[in-house]
Amino acid sequence: MNTKVIAHRGFSAKAPENTLAAFQWAIKTKADGIELDVHLTLDGEVVVIHDEKIDRTTTGQGWIKDFTIAELRQFQNGVWFSEEYSDQIIPTLDEVLELASNTELLLNIELKNNVIFYSGLEETVVHKVEHFGLEKQVVISSFNHTSLAYLHQFRPNWSIAALYEEHLYKPWIYAKTFGASALHPIYTVVTEEMIEQCNQHGILVRPYTINCTQDMKRFVDLQVDAIITDFPDQLYGLLQEKAIEIS
Repeated sequence: MNTKVIAHRGFSAKAPENTLAAFQWAIKTKADGIELDVHLTLDGEVVVIHDEKIDRTTTGQGWIKDFTIAELRQFQNGVWFSEEYSDQIIPTLDEVLELASNTELLLNIELKNNVIFYSGLEETVVHKVEHFGLEKQVVISSFNHTSLAYLHQFRPNWSIAALYEEHLYKPWIYAKTFGASALHPIYTVVTEEMIEQCNQHGILVRPYTINCTQDMKRFVDLQVDAIITDFPDQLYGLLQEKAIEIS
């Protein structure tokens, strides 16, 4: 089994997280997929940004839910990282889907509805993905497992993944109670037994966020299905080296 490379919020070690620049860099470095976070604006647009507030990563302040898309696009979204990215603004999900539409990129879309309940977020994301015909390339994840269960009810064939950061009892069984086909745990709670049990029960394991080369090597050896990382280039290089060793 080949471990896949998923760029966490894009190539976020190279460019400001959750920007088109970060996603483009991920594609250039031959990542198999990108992870991105989505929220709803005041006027119902799906935007790609991690935090519920814009304070940390933009030149503005306030809650995403209180801004229209037009208002949000007035703020710079990359200068906190580097002046080189002063042209970046908060992207819409449509823009990211369009970027991925001519690729085989796996899109891990995280619904950021565990702090704020965005009414209609699940349906809006589903309709946008279907508009671009990317259903088979998308994995929907969330820390809000009730949201995932709800999505599974009206799109039972979609891939959904449970995000979590605690030790769960038999997570491979828990996942199936609401239709999850994958687990996205923080890497510190992943054990070899868990991976083996998930393999036996047909549940994919994609731990996050693994940035240390030593940890990357360990999880590649454990044959997890994918690794979510800020450094997709390093993980890709490690996998190339391992492939050469095997051959």
